[in-house]
Parts: sequence; structure tokens; C-alpha cells
Amino acid sequence: MKKKSLSIKKWSFDNMPESYDSHLTRSIPLYQESQFFISKLSSFYIKNENINYEIGCANGTIIGNIAKEYNNFNKTKFVGIDLSNKLIIEAKKRYKNIKNLNFYSSNASLFKFKKCNLAIIHYVLQFMSNEQKKKLLLSIYKKLINTGAIIIFEKTLMQDSYSQDIFSGIYSDFKFDREYSAEEVIKKSLSLRSVMRSSTSINNINLFKSIGFKSVYTFFKWGPFEGYLCIK
Repeated sequence: MKKKSLSIKKWSFDNMPESYDSHLTRSIPLYQESQFFISKLSSFYIKNENINYEIGCANGTIIGNIAKEYNNFNKTKFVGIDLSNKLIIEAKKRYKNIKNLNFYSSNASLFKFKKCNLAIIHYVLQFMSNEQKKKLLLSIYKKLINTGAIIIFEKTLMQDSYSQDIFSGIYSDFKFDREYSAEEVIKKSLSLRSVMRSSTSINNINLFKSIGFKSVYTFFKWGPFEGYLCIK
């Protein structure tokens, strides 16, 4: 019998089989709750001065909603950066009436950052090489004001093979519960090969501290999904 072959493309947010927001809501545990944390944590760092960035802003949902909330701040700006020109075009259309918000299609590790109070990196570093991660974080760190912060969410590797096996299974159950088929889950896993570059929680924290952040707090965790607050 002839074997059925799967048609696999390397993962990209430009070739998703569904809308960006729908995909992340179905694929990332507590996705809405992570946005809640970002919104509330941001309020401790946003002032009516300087710039606030989101790296990997996609269609602008997170930085767009924050900019709306601070639309009366006339001395601060909000900037969203993403590699996908397609998603940046969508973001610009969605938030065209927000005057203190700008979007750029750019490689964030090459972006020329300016003085800033806050940066948000929501499930992005895991798609970057170690060299790119260090370059990006250092570029932001140099421009952050003292006591400024980066809010980072990452899918991590568990600390050993036993826990990795358990939580990989639970994460598959999560996706099945959201009506992804076994074939869709397998295709996604294969498409992420050579694209996903997750690190363990310990390695992430060590990286953040090596950049110079004086305090790193793990404030969010669902299996391998973690949220960090890094303060300069």
C-alpha cells in the first residue's frame, strides 16, 4: 500500500491556515491571561515620556490596545515591530486612528532602538538563534531607562526528559481539546523543526541576567509556557 505523505512547509506566521488571533488563542494556553498580565504590568512602567516597544507585534493586538489606553499621553510613543510585512499592514489598518502608535516591518535584532521605558516580547525569542537573542536584548537594554523593564513570554524546554515528555503530552491534549486534528498537530510539529529554538527556564534567566538585568522575576507559568519580568 502506498504511504500517505504529509505536505510540510517551514513554519511562518505568513502561511498560517487560520487567522493570527484565532491560531494563538487555540495554540497557547492562557493566551488571554498573558495579555492581561502584560497590560497590568505595563502600567507600572509607562510614563508620559520616551517610547514603549513591542517586538514581534504581529497584527498589533497587544501594543495597539495598550496605546489606546494611553491615547491621552502626548509625550510618549508606542512602537510595534514585526518581520511579517503582511501582519504589519493589518496592524496599521486596525489602529490607523491611534496617533501615538507606529508600526514597522523590520528584523528587530537590527532595529535602531531609542530611549525607552518598556519593551514587550511575547513568544518571539523562541524563534531566534542565541546570537540574535543576545543582540536584540542588549540593543534594548542599552536604550532602557534605569528601572525600565522588558516583559517576556516564552515557550521553554523542561528541565529533563521526564518532565518534557509529560508536558508535551499535556500540551497535545490541550490542542486536541481545541479541535485540532492529530494530523494538524503533527504537521505543526514538523514545520517547526529548525525554526523553534526554545531554551530551558534556567538558560533563559541566565541569559537575561548576563545582559545586565538586575532583577528577573518568573511571574507566569503553565507547564513550558513562562512569563518573565526583567528590570534594569
